[in-house]
Amino acid sequence: MSDEVHLFDTNILVHAYTISDERKHAVALALVERVWAGEEAATTLQNLCELFFVVTRKVAKPIPPSVAESVLRGSLLGSQWTVIDRTPETVFKAIEFLKFSPTHFWDTLIAACMLEHGIHTIVTENERDFKRIPGITIVNPFKKTSAV
Repeated sequence: MSDEVHLFDTNILVHAYTISDERKHAVALALVERVWAGEEAATTLQNLCELFFVVTRKVAKPIPPSVAESVLRGSLLGSQWTVIDRTPETVFKAIEFLKFSPTHFWDTLIAACMLEHGIHTIVTENERDFKRIPGITIVNPFKKTSAV
């Protein structure tokens, strides 16, 4: 990654901790392992909550809640991940984004949170929604032309 802190979206974390697609799992796991090894990266509290829900209930082979909890504990309590959260102003900024660019509210909330914390790059496969939000650069690690 570059010197700029990148934010990891939920879908990258889900691919890292579950195997529904072998190639995506390998790519995502390698990225996450770099963070656990000391490379600086961020995620939002919302992303971690979504991760817990998805990996324990929505994937084809859910992982036990205790395993998902361990991942969250490490992310929230360890020093490897910068975990950012929203404020009331974040919600209003997300609503502003929706006024000129219809997309999913939860994605605009993540984007607003990123920008409030000076993070402009998101690692995600969700290009469709995040490309609509000004000030956000998308890195899709599953595209052959992408470099993270």
